[in-house]
Amino acid sequence: MVQKFLKYILRQWKKNGLSVLPIHQDFSRYNLEKLRQDAFAGLSVTLIVFPQAMAYALLAGLPIEYGLYGATVATFVAALFAGSRFLSLGPTNATAILLANSFATLGIPVEKMPIFLPTLLVLTGSFLILSAFFNLANMVQYVSRSVIAGYVTAVVFIVIVNQIHNVLGFNLATIQDNAFTFIDTCSATWNSLPGIEKSSVFIGLITLYIHRFIKTKFPKSPVAFTIIILACLTYILQKTMDIHVQVLTPIDVSAWHTSWVGFSLDNLNLMADSALILSFICLVDSTVVLKTLSSRIGQKSNVNQMAFGLGLANIFCGLFSGMPASASLVRSSTNYTSGARTSFASLFCGCFCLLCIACLGPFFHYIPKAGLATLIIILACSLLDKHILKVVITSTRSDACVFFVTLIAAFLFPLSTAIYIGVFLSIALFLKKAAVPAFFECIYDENNEISEVDLNTPLLKQTEITIIHMEGNLFFASSEIFRDQMRMISERPSLKIIILKMRNVMHIDATCILALEELLYYMYCNKRVLILSEVNKYILKALQRSKLIEFIGLENIFTDKRNQPNLSTALALKHAQNIMGDKNFYVRVLVVNNKKKYTQATAEMCSEPQQKSSPQSIQGAGKL
Repeated sequence: MVQKFLKYILRQWKKNGLSVLPIHQDFSRYNLEKLRQDAFAGLSVTLIVFPQAMAYALLAGLPIEYGLYGATVATFVAALFAGSRFLSLGPTNATAILLANSFATLGIPVEKMPIFLPTLLVLTGSFLILSAFFNLANMVQYVSRSVIAGYVTAVVFIVIVNQIHNVLGFNLATIQDNAFTFIDTCSATWNSLPGIEKSSVFIGLITLYIHRFIKTKFPKSPVAFTIIILACLTYILQKTMDIHVQVLTPIDVSAWHTSWVGFSLDNLNLMADSALILSFICLVDSTVVLKTLSSRIGQKSNVNQMAFGLGLANIFCGLFSGMPASASLVRSSTNYTSGARTSFASLFCGCFCLLCIACLGPFFHYIPKAGLATLIIILACSLLDKHILKVVITSTRSDACVFFVTLIAAFLFPLSTAIYIGVFLSIALFLKKAAVPAFFECIYDENNEISEVDLNTPLLKQTEITIIHMEGNLFFASSEIFRDQMRMISERPSLKIIILKMRNVMHIDATCILALEELLYYMYCNKRVLILSEVNKYILKALQRSKLIEFIGLENIFTDKRNQPNLSTALALKHAQNIMGDKNFYVRVLVVNNKKKYTQATAEMCSEPQQKSSPQSIQGAGKL
């Protein structure tokens, strides 16, 4: 039993393209030139990730060392297990605000967050590893981009509202104990406006000006240089002008410790829902980043390997006092533009982050909170992509509806609830569209003619043989429509045979098979015959497995012939003709050409039940 289980694990591992240590592939051809480029790329990313990590920790309501430790651990793990030379893992805007929102929703105060955080991150990492092992990571592609756009837009506004109190200099934590939605935070902020500090407002305005100026001189690392200038300015204000400024607390790297507290069955149950949604957001963000960068260099992205590395990064961050880790588009793009050659670039980034914590940690008490909060707002606004928003809002009504519903839900409810609402709505709208199969009817009337018309067109004459052309998948959402349409046709008094063309039906599920079984029983009771033509191998396999093929009758099923597209229906017509008896008739099929004009093809079909049809006559009929 154990041996079979291990073989199954190994088989799944190889099937999903996973590697235990993908960085070993970079060892074989590593040289000094790659070392130089990787070190430069690692330093460039460090200048971005180091200030961002502090900002995101402040955004989540955690001490800043959680962001720095999380960034350091995540970059090391990404280098070893993520399988991408460009992917940069660590704290992000989205995960930080979702983390704060999750704890606020659960009613966990800020001071107790470090107790529950390890459990949350280990659970999140475990979900991500399971998604990689069972190939669920690729399921992210079925999430509508409209949901993601609405979610990201909501995150930007929530970040602004959650940080504006730091820019204005008053403390919102004591008022916001039970406030976890956008509306609650706005109300608490409005009630706290009398406590504005002029020094904090001044620091915030100066930060905006400095960042704008630095961005023109150092576009790759404006945040890092802005923080350095702010620290110098704060030192001058405190030492020479005796102006009080709210600052960060210093960090002693020697106090860095593992975090094993809080692991219990009760905490696991409490954190499960938040961990599931957090893993989903991490997977969505990281997949978008990975596929974007992979398309630039023309390489295939291994989403499962990325999810595996992402899961391990979150587990290690949980065990070593870190924050949730996800892929950052800004940092990963910097890795790409800086010329990273291998995954060692992330290793260098982790080493540089650790060196910065050790050397600069004692001087963090010169970094103003108002300046860092202003930078958080600037970073959040950079997440908005005008082009994506325009496409999502203007393309279709359903996409616009999903976007605005997700956005409004994020303002009224916690972020996790808003994402569920958006995903559910997008799936519901998709199913509504996909659940309407297209029916076109070819009528054999008393004038011996077959014409293709829409089912909604009123029929002036009764028919004896009807050919139904179907387009669209037959699944549970379309079963009612399929059964009702087919029964409506079957109720015609003079109808004897229905030929169902199924070439463009690529899928059928159990619900529709049961609906087809009910239809067959109804037709059998009313002495009518159902013939299936152009049946592909997938539909045929489903009919065989469900044993429905025995009820239909093998003689009433004609498989699709790709090299002769119309031969299957021609044979079905011949079979129907034999059932009906000796009749001569003409076939006229209306065809829509590229200019959307109707043309017709006509040929004569003769039935001679006493004689066998020659191959030439069947092939000729198949060319209609």
